[in-house]
Amino acid sequence: MIGCAVAERLSLDRHQVTLLERDQLAAHASGAAAGELSPSSLPGDHESLAMFPEVVARVEKDSSMSVEYHVQQGMRPAFTEEEAAGLKADKNGRWLDAVECRETEPALSHEVVGAVLLEHAHLTPPRFVRALARAATARGAVIHEGTPAIGFQRDGQSIASVQTPDGAITSDWVVIAAGPWSREVASGAGVDVEVRPQRGQLAALDPGATVLKRSLFWSNGYLVPKGDGTVIAGGTEEDSGFDDRPTLDGIASLLQLARKLVPGLGAASLLRVWAGLRPVTGDGKPIVAITDVRNLIVATGHHRKGILLAPLAAVRVSELISRSR
Repeated sequence: MIGCAVAERLSLDRHQVTLLERDQLAAHASGAAAGELSPSSLPGDHESLAMFPEVVARVEKDSSMSVEYHVQQGMRPAFTEEEAAGLKADKNGRWLDAVECRETEPALSHEVVGAVLLEHAHLTPPRFVRALARAATARGAVIHEGTPAIGFQRDGQSIASVQTPDGAITSDWVVIAAGPWSREVASGAGVDVEVRPQRGQLAALDPGATVLKRSLFWSNGYLVPKGDGTVIAGGTEEDSGFDDRPTLDGIASLLQLARKLVPGLGAASLLRVWAGLRPVTGDGKPIVAITDVRNLIVATGHHRKGILLAPLAAVRVSELISRSR
């Protein structure tokens, strides 16, 4: 996701861009995500969310694709008075009491004591990734799928070329946006990036007669109703190394979450399960910075917010290059 967003932005800035994708576009975390764009109080979340209408309009026009972006309401419920106090103190969204919760979202658990009603956005991640890539190629970018960066040719304090299985590619600037694999890739340039993988599991449910109108966010999980009528339950946070296989325990926790938030989903059908690997840094903050190598930028560590923060990351990479000219 971040790599395609950067490629799209740099091509807009009239840079000649070559994007190397080790597998296929949207093959990993960005393709596995549910697509909810829910900002928190963390720096950059609201700034990046505000960029989406312009980015989506531009990308859909230049790619001739729909990314199925729309603004919708979400709810962050509280099951205890302590949780309710925390949500009220955050001042993010409109507070609903227990009665208003049921009027707004009838399927919601009767154990909920209240909820914050928030505005957020939603899109279809694989479509967004491919649309970014198409928009970039429409402006002259070159994308090589199935082509990993396997090394770098250094020229003093700069990178002269990127080595691939098909040969070397020269570049004035190199951006590593390889998600949880960024550390491995950057090590080839003699740079250490403190990022590790964290598994997030998801499950697609057929809710049957149970109707969920809004996305629900509670603890570290969420339920997202999709346009095709399914509901996506996510997402676990597991330090599993590079093992991206869904597990019985992980999926069981998602089903338990679904039943807790919407008891009627206990009768839902389980359609499929999957998982992705998110990049996590030591302090939990994304990295978008020039490294000790003069023309090498690292853009990674966006954890659960890779899609939400992609426009902001792309702009920051563009700014780093512009200021260094």
